[in-house]
Amino acid sequence: GWNGMITFAAGYFLVPKLWGRERLYSIRMVNWHFWLATLGIVLYAAAMWVSGIMQGLMWREYDEQGFLVYSFAETVAAMHPYYVMRVTGGLFYLTGGLLMAWNVYQTIRGQVRNEAPMDMAVPPQGATAQPAE
Repeated sequence: GWNGMITFAAGYFLVPKLWGRERLYSIRMVNWHFWLATLGIVLYAAAMWVSGIMQGLMWREYDEQGFLVYSFAETVAAMHPYYVMRVTGGLFYLTGGLLMAWNVYQTIRGQVRNEAPMDMAVPPQGATAQPAE
């Protein structure tokens, strides 16, 4: 998760510098990539965590004769919704990665997307701060 995010950030920083571009093709696409990857990581990790605990608890349950209550196949079947959740998280992460690949490709080609500026926490250079009301 976090290693991938650091790698993405390094790529976003280095590509315009290495190819002599002023900026990336699309800053909005970077934002979409970040949120898709973050949501994907959260879904994937949550599914793994919950299904692991559930599987462990199912394997700890014994009947009065000392045999397992649930077979391996039953534990796998019980984890099916979490497998679906993992796939969904993985697809979100992959979609974000594909957005990055397209963004980097267009940046290398020298394209710049004409997009409306996003809201930002820091005003752009030359802007004057307005007093609070």
